[in-house]
Amino acid sequence: MTAKEGTGTREGGTGTREVVDRLYAAFLAGDSEGMLATMDDRVAVRFLAHADLEGVDEARRYFAFARQLLRDVSFHVEHEIVDGEWAAVLWHETATTATGEPWANHGVDVICVRDGKVCVLHENNDVRLVARHFPKYDPGPAAS
Repeated sequence: MTAKEGTGTREGGTGTREVVDRLYAAFLAGDSEGMLATMDDRVAVRFLAHADLEGVDEARRYFAFARQLLRDVSFHVEHEIVDGEWAAVLWHETATTATGEPWANHGVDVICVRDGKVCVLHENNDVRLVARHFPKYDPGPAAS
């Protein structure tokens, strides 16, 4: 069950809630390109203890890496709060890690939407679990 508060709609633009809902719909469908389509070209993406990214190209590389970290993911939005251009989404998930260990995590995503696009996605979670179960992310050289 999802609890939602606030509208986050701004005159003349796509509402924050609508963009956030599209972002999560794409995530739940395993559609990283759909997630990226909701983002501004210069999006700032942070996954605590794992990645600090700028721009959709860096986000695309990270999403390709992260797709291999968990399988059989069960992700649930617990609460979504929208205030103007900002949204906070509380969630929990269970899965199996790439090494076969059980995974259970929870967190809050802080999202900013401007001009109908996600410009900030900051994922906060139990960083101890990330450090224990996930390999370090190496973005490699930026594409030219």
